[in-house]
Amino acid sequence: MKSKLLKSVLKFWQEIVFVIPIGFGLTALTIAIILGYTMDKWDILFVCWFVPLLICLIGQFFWKSEGLAICLSVPLGLSSLVVIFMALYGISTTSITLIMKQSIIMLIWGLFGVFSAITMPIKNNILSN
Repeated sequence: MKSKLLKSVLKFWQEIVFVIPIGFGLTALTIAIILGYTMDKWDILFVCWFVPLLICLIGQFFWKSEGLAICLSVPLGLSSLVVIFMALYGISTTSITLIMKQSIIMLIWGLFGVFSAITMPIKNNILSN
């Protein structure tokens, strides 16, 4: 039973890599809005960018479409590049160790995200062979 579950999870590791942080980010944004903070234009952009991606990633679990994987890899790769640039900016502009550690973690997660986005479209070809 565990082996079958592990194999099914490993087929969709790229989607899981993106679903978890997007879901946490949208949850944190929702909690902040509920607690009475205002929603500015960057929050609206965040929601407009990530809600369709989250819906498509969840749909990818069911459809297993190569076309959808190709379409998803571009915005997810761009989002990961933004995370890398934010991490590099944090590393270059701070001397506070906590922010430096967070920036290094962001850099590693962004590089892993770019790798995941690049390998997402070719996953279907590898699994079918």
